[in-house]
Amino acid sequence: MEIINKLIDEKRMHYKCFDELRRLLSENQQFREIVEKGYLEGEIYGFTEEMWKKINSQNIRRINSFEDVFRDGANIGYCTVASKQLSYSLDTCYLCGGVLPILKGTINCEDGSHTWIRNSDNEIIDTTLMLVLSEKYAKQIGYIEENYYNPNLDPIYMATKEFTRDSNLRNHK
Repeated sequence: MEIINKLIDEKRMHYKCFDELRRLLSENQQFREIVEKGYLEGEIYGFTEEMWKKINSQNIRRINSFEDVFRDGANIGYCTVASKQLSYSLDTCYLCGGVLPILKGTINCEDGSHTWIRNSDNEIIDTTLMLVLSEKYAKQIGYIEENYYNPNLDPIYMATKEFTRDSNLRNHK
């Protein structure tokens, strides 16, 4: 599974958030082949250091940092919560809901229902698989988008986003 080393940076390799990605890469040959090809074409990649910086810059209460959620694997099975929280770090995006059949029967995903982010480049950001994918490869993997929502039109969301991004309010360790 050489591809896993290309998708995850070494200092985060031990994070539990990658457990579902690891499982799929080892158990699902078709998924692995799609990811490998997409990676080679630059259309599938793991979270970049820039994304991790955005995650770490969030002003978040009751936990030390948003990265802790991923370190502990609390993103898996909670795609709606993780996607919405990550969306606060992005300037523009859509929250999308639908089905990802390869997740059927996993934690909190009995029927394959799934939530992800679509960014301004029309890429899928998946907080369960910890991948960023082009629309072309998202279709090959099996994402079925049933609805999408522009959270930036919601004043409550925008107030929460502003609070989350305000570094003056950040808890300091």
